[in-house]
Amino acid sequence: MKKILMLGTGGTIACVPSADGLVPELDGAALVQMVPELAGLCAIDYQQVLNLDSSNIAPQHWQVIARAIAENYQQYDGFVITHGTDTMAYSAAALSLMVENCNKPVVFTGAQLPVGAPGTDARDNIYHAFLTAVSNVKGIVLTFGNVVIHGRCAKKLCSENFNGFGSINRKPLATIENHRLRWEAEEPQGAGTGNGAFAVHPELEEKVAAVKITPGLSADILNYFLAQGYQGIVLEGFGAGGVPNGENNWLPVVEKLLRHGMRVVCTTQCVYDGVDLTKYPMGVLAERLGAESAGQATVEAALTRLMWELAHE
Repeated sequence: MKKILMLGTGGTIACVPSADGLVPELDGAALVQMVPELAGLCAIDYQQVLNLDSSNIAPQHWQVIARAIAENYQQYDGFVITHGTDTMAYSAAALSLMVENCNKPVVFTGAQLPVGAPGTDARDNIYHAFLTAVSNVKGIVLTFGNVVIHGRCAKKLCSENFNGFGSINRKPLATIENHRLRWEAEEPQGAGTGNGAFAVHPELEEKVAAVKITPGLSADILNYFLAQGYQGIVLEGFGAGGVPNGENNWLPVVEKLLRHGMRVVCTTQCVYDGVDLTKYPMGVLAERLGAESAGQATVEAALTRLMWELAHE
């Protein structure tokens, strides 16, 4: 029987009602007790590393999770991380960079409703996360609703629907039907896998921001980040990822940031298909100045990658 460590971080899945709304209070043992189907599936230990609404998750909390995996990696066959849904895609993307050569399952899951709520999706998601954790998948993945998603490709698409996460620009690693995982590959690979020695590199540059360009928004907003010592900017551009270059011209300020040593990464507000800076002048000119393309990465993956890369230059 495989031995799985459940790392609790809070989130809706662990919430109970309070005078101020739902607050995370339940630990891993309480969650598992409410999923009797887990009996006999694996041996489960628990560690409560955080107890937060995921809107309050920050880079230092990703480091706490990564270090908990590092400290327990040799003792367990896999990990289940219960997490709030709002920032779970950021956490999965960050862990996929911080944890290197991970050849055991590290499975994020959460829920749209608390585990004790009528009609909750929490029990199914917990059970499916443990099914994933005892499978032969390797690396960081996110199991939610009816899919298992590569850790760098997950995005929350719905605020209430039980199939709340999508796999962006990549097929799901598996679909879930009648409590069974149907894998797309014989040896599924999540994020952070490799053939070298397992290692955790938790360092992150926190002075990184994402800026969503909207029609008419002045590029002057970027001067704030320069003045505050930010090291990198992810620009959420239109369509193929370009930035305005007409009357409201962003290119001079982008050039200014680059001259001061900041990295500028262009991504898109579109959910699918990614960035192509070679397609239109808005992208061509930005790339010519030194802006980088995020390719098909989600905003979550582009932002966390920039944080990680800046800390490891």
